[in-house]
Amino acid sequence: MEKRILVPIADGTEMVEALSIVDVFRRAGAVVDLASVGDLVTTSSHNVKISADVLIQDCIDRSYDLIALPGGIPGAENLRNSSTLIEILQKHTKAEKLYGAICAAPSVVLQHHGLLEGRKATGHPLFVADLSDRADPAEKVVVDDNCITSRGAGTAIDFSLELLGLVMGEEKKQEVANGMVVELD
Repeated sequence: MEKRILVPIADGTEMVEALSIVDVFRRAGAVVDLASVGDLVTTSSHNVKISADVLIQDCIDRSYDLIALPGGIPGAENLRNSSTLIEILQKHTKAEKLYGAICAAPSVVLQHHGLLEGRKATGHPLFVADLSDRADPAEKVVVDDNCITSRGAGTAIDFSLELLGLVMGEEKKQEVANGMVVELD
């Protein structure tokens, strides 16, 4: 069965985090909607232009196996302020489907909208203090039930591969990691 992933982006998104998720899942054969909460072409937190596949409003009636939020500032704030994205996220989490966030997004988006209640999480060191239930700061990726969080750009590949394993299985995770010359722990 084909897997469908949503990766929302906004002006100020951390490009490495967003595109790592997209790249890993597309290598695995998943359908990935890179969806902008603003214009189709966004500007990353480090002034790199990113062209989205669709606008977030085009995704409202679609079902996803995973929603994964990149961080970056002001990207995470722009994601937090998208009522359409939050509606999609709330419906998705209510259905107990997988969702993840990296860098600033766990605290700025998920915590802000009550989507981390009862879950351990991690995030970028500048934002981790805002989390209500912090995981061990040494953990690169934290999985708590259907919520997966990670620290930042330096952990983006680890995060993406962990998400891939949860969505498409350990064998696919290993296959993609091998192709990328990533040694798994």
